[in-house]
Amino acid sequence: MAMTGFRLIKIQFILSLLISIFLISACKKEDAKFAGEKPGQIPGLGNMPGSPEGSLFLLPSGVHLKGDIVGQEDGPSSRDCIFDGQGFFVTVKITLQRDSISTGPVEVVFPPGLIITSASEGFQHGLLVERVVVTIPPVQPGPGGNECQVSLLLFCLNSGKSPSDATAKYKLGPITSSPLIKDFIDKLSGKKINYRDFESTDPTWFENQERLQDALWNITNGDGLTEQDKENIAALPDR
Repeated sequence: MAMTGFRLIKIQFILSLLISIFLISACKKEDAKFAGEKPGQIPGLGNMPGSPEGSLFLLPSGVHLKGDIVGQEDGPSSRDCIFDGQGFFVTVKITLQRDSISTGPVEVVFPPGLIITSASEGFQHGLLVERVVVTIPPVQPGPGGNECQVSLLLFCLNSGKSPSDATAKYKLGPITSSPLIKDFIDKLSGKKINYRDFESTDPTWFENQERLQDALWNITNGDGLTEQDKENIAALPDR
């Protein structure tokens, strides 16, 4: 009996050791996937100091910003060339102006991962998860005939700071290089999440965005995506 007990303990020890090795290996693979980046410790996001990191975003030749990027509280209007995006705590109004000498429509692509950074103290940065394409029409005669107003809806990247309002000013920031944020974006690829994909009165869009915003804050301010977050993402409708 003593031998049997010893063998049982030995088997349990070996199994525990194998499980530990498996978990350590999985953790190492996860660390390698995210280049050692940890949730809640991404520069410029959450409560971390510094500026968001990534590659430079440039507007196409012949198109430039007119005035400041500001918080948008008006909702969709006839002035918008487009009103679209994901999230609703950061909504910004961007006025694009094209050179009067150019002809034909011009396409501007705001890519997934683009961060609109707050230039006003205490306001959150915004993240675009799905690309938004804007077509600026040919120059029209009269004042403002070469302008296009773009309203972008964005997810928040700094829980605890204020959502956008009409007093807040923003800048075009980088296209994120954060492995954790890029993984979040990849998980949403192919999902139906854009504002334009839903009727304006459909509460489903707002409910989905709220869940996704909580998931993103778990990355920027917490310990990472929870199992519930992953289930919520998987349950989103496909495009």
